[in-house]
Amino acid sequence: MPTGNRYDDFSFFVWDPFMPVNTLDDLREHLQWAIELEHSTLPPYLCALYSIKPGTNQPAVNAITSVFIEEMLHMTLAANLLNAVGGAPALEKPEFIARYPTYLPHSDKAFLVPLMPFSPAAIETFMKIERPEDREAQPEAESYETIGQFYQAIEEGLKLLCETLGEKQVFSGDPSRQITPDSFEYSGSGRIVAVFDLASALAAIDEIEEQGEGLKHAEVWDGDREMFHPERDEVAHYFRFEEILKGRSYQRGDTPVSGPSGPAFEVDWSAVYPMRPNPRSQDFHGGSAIVAKLGEFNLAYSDLLRDLHRAFNGERDRLFRTIPAMLQLKQLARELMQMPADGGLTAGPSFEYMPPVTQMRAANAAFSIKVLENGPYVVIGGVPLNRKSVVFSELHEPLTWRKDATLESDGTYRLCRCGQSSHKPFCDNTHARVGFDGTETAPTTPSVARARRFVGTGITMTDDSILCMHGGFCGNHVEKVWQMMEHTDDSRVRFTVMQMVERCPSGKLGYEIDGVPIEPDLPEAISVTKDGPYWVTGGIPVTMSNGQTLEVRNRVTLCRCGQSKNKPLCDGTHAEIPFNEG
Repeated sequence: MPTGNRYDDFSFFVWDPFMPVNTLDDLREHLQWAIELEHSTLPPYLCALYSIKPGTNQPAVNAITSVFIEEMLHMTLAANLLNAVGGAPALEKPEFIARYPTYLPHSDKAFLVPLMPFSPAAIETFMKIERPEDREAQPEAESYETIGQFYQAIEEGLKLLCETLGEKQVFSGDPSRQITPDSFEYSGSGRIVAVFDLASALAAIDEIEEQGEGLKHAEVWDGDREMFHPERDEVAHYFRFEEILKGRSYQRGDTPVSGPSGPAFEVDWSAVYPMRPNPRSQDFHGGSAIVAKLGEFNLAYSDLLRDLHRAFNGERDRLFRTIPAMLQLKQLARELMQMPADGGLTAGPSFEYMPPVTQMRAANAAFSIKVLENGPYVVIGGVPLNRKSVVFSELHEPLTWRKDATLESDGTYRLCRCGQSSHKPFCDNTHARVGFDGTETAPTTPSVARARRFVGTGITMTDDSILCMHGGFCGNHVEKVWQMMEHTDDSRVRFTVMQMVERCPSGKLGYEIDGVPIEPDLPEAISVTKDGPYWVTGGIPVTMSNGQTLEVRNRVTLCRCGQSKNKPLCDGTHAEIPFNEG
């Protein structure tokens, strides 16, 4: 009988002084470390990648991009392993993001890993990270010399625990938490392995080890095809970085000893933004443009990790948000790397933890919307998101708006602009696959400069026709507001005009009393209207991809069908197509 002390119950505890992973708790702890280890390589790889000036060093860009995508795969596989043995991946805690420069988590601290631009020193560090283990190296669960030793320790622990406790007790996790090939459109080399038993667990570890070190720890090849050149065999991460350092590709017949002897390629170490190494927000003047941009980047990165945390903990649909999130991070990182700092250097991404916007309200985090070129709307600051639909009369006259649901949103989220996402209203990167043309032509001049004025009794109505989205609130089956304005000496008619104008979602119609514009008191929010545009209320600023800001107004409608001729504003085309959210 169990005594109440888990160490007295041998079904939960196996002691082998020669094994570094002895218990299920040990195993879960080390798999969480594996997730942290895989993640710790991502910021350094991204800094080097994004520091390369566009249009240069394409072989190096392809190599680093492929390694980064495969490290994301490895983090996913580590999460699958942890979920399979009854653990819970943790990616949303502040300490999950290391402070750079840092040692690889739980390593022997033989070298520091910095955030730095693309350079020979950066590539040499990456080779240290991916260095293959020696053939005779022993598994090391902590203070390891190579990542391979660390995974070997996990592998040996898995085998021992399965032999002693049985696979059923070891693999006790909920299968529905597994990330499977069907749950995410993975575009890199290698494969997603769902883990349910010892065989699939070992297959997942093999995938990680071979992509990093090569087949059987003796070849430069990892058994996959190249991501950007599928006709070619792919070399492991260590050797991809060696190719960059030497400016020459591996070819069949080459070995780790011989080095690469294939075609040479150019590496221009000077075609790089001079990013300040290991930037931190505190290094720059408070209130500066750099600090503001760092805050935007760090919030987006922290939100990305929160999405991954939720995806790895049962909400697999959150994975589709990560691709547009990565595209946003790339844009923000490139913007930082072009912002001058001291000493002839530029700023760069700092990868610092930021709490969810709901926890930052006291800091007055501002709401804003950014339009990405031919891409989604990026909503910043945790803007409340809901669904609304029109209430019609029995004659199909629009009467008012009804709130149908509140949608869950994060501090930063991305709304589909092409109209073709499979996860509307959120972006799933379909715009990139279909070649969406999101050219923005909406005017940025004040509406008052364009609007016509209709003067009545005790009220003046304004009409800016370019903002019209054909919502239909401007009339009923008898007459339109323009005709009603001729009868505003009747206060009942005047009141009806005011109501109709206030329900116009785009702000095409407005009114003044005694020369003072009157606006309805609307919350700061975004409403996803049924089969229609995004209705933005409360004066949230919208910045176009060229950096120009649309006039900040209380009522704005943004195109959601992707077909407006006045992008990013809605022009009513959704009703003509007709657009149907499905």
